Amino acid sequence: MELMENRLIAGHLVHGNDKVKWTLGDNNHIKNFTEDDIERITRNYRFPVGKGGFGEVYRGFLDDEHDLVAVKRYIRGDLREEFLEEASIHSNHKNVVRLIGYCIGESDLTMVNEYISKGNLDDTLHRNNVSIPLDIRLGIAIACAEALSYIHSMHLSSDSLVCHGDIKPANILLDYNLTAKVLDFGLSRLLSGGITRYTSNVKGSIDYMDPIYLQEGRLTPRSDVYSFGAVLLELIARRRVKEGNVSLIGTFCKACAEGKGLRELFDAEIANESNVKILGETARLAAECLRLDIDKRPRMDYVVKHLRMFWKDLQGGQDIGWHKKSFGIFKRHVGDK
Repeated sequence: MELMENRLIAGHLVHGNDKVKWTLGDNNHIKNFTEDDIERITRNYRFPVGKGGFGEVYRGFLDDEHDLVAVKRYIRGDLREEFLEEASIHSNHKNVVRLIGYCIGESDLTMVNEYISKGNLDDTLHRNNVSIPLDIRLGIAIACAEALSYIHSMHLSSDSLVCHGDIKPANILLDYNLTAKVLDFGLSRLLSGGITRYTSNVKGSIDYMDPIYLQEGRLTPRSDVYSFGAVLLELIARRRVKEGNVSLIGTFCKACAEGKGLRELFDAEIANESNVKILGETARLAAECLRLDIDKRPRMDYVVKHLRMFWKDLQGGQDIGWHKKSFGIFKRHVGDK
């Protein structure tokens, strides 16, 4: 299918008159589907599985009933720029949901991604009672932090950086090997002209949202850092950041300021003597991420470095092979659910 405004060439997405390019890397494995292909893959959009920031998501099948994919159809056809941004982000990192193909039709924009069958982090933490050791939780945090560090380093055009804009446990998927993969970049923003964007159209999940973004419309990569801090806190507390009128972040910040009550916030399953030092360091890192002064929050590469150090300390100096070890531990607890 010949694309009028957007086309894929030699590793780049090109928009309009070639003034802006979004790098896709080696796109030999990214398929250009037709509209008929998408209807066949989705069985005429028979199996809806949810909605993202800009689109509806369907379960689909590539070649047989066992080759599952997730098909995201953008709700509006005039979101081509956002579509190209999201496609570019999805194509290049092991901890971002993998892009399989795309379709730009007359009225529809469609993206075909890998289907992650084990559900999201929100379900794993809060909708079952499965045991989750600390090394698995740190591994999930590391994978998510690496994905954010990656997208924060992207330049989708000559003067623009990217942030996700809606980091929360429901947007972190876990695959069969318990590798965390970040999704729903439909809310990702180009930070044109530098590293900050102001908007009156604030979007995202309020419970995890940077207060500066919520109150002032100021969005930067460090807005993601705040949201990640909230996710990291949920990982070690195994409580939602907001339950009724109770704010986990508020309780946590008060405990940090008073220097007491912090240990009581940790999930009892992992709050043993052998873990308490690592938990304390992880909590301090979460507190850095949750600082109200946006300029004092760390960069995501700093967060990745320290989380890796915590994991290594937890393992007695071993390099991080958490994706293999964690899978074995988790599988013994969960079986093949």
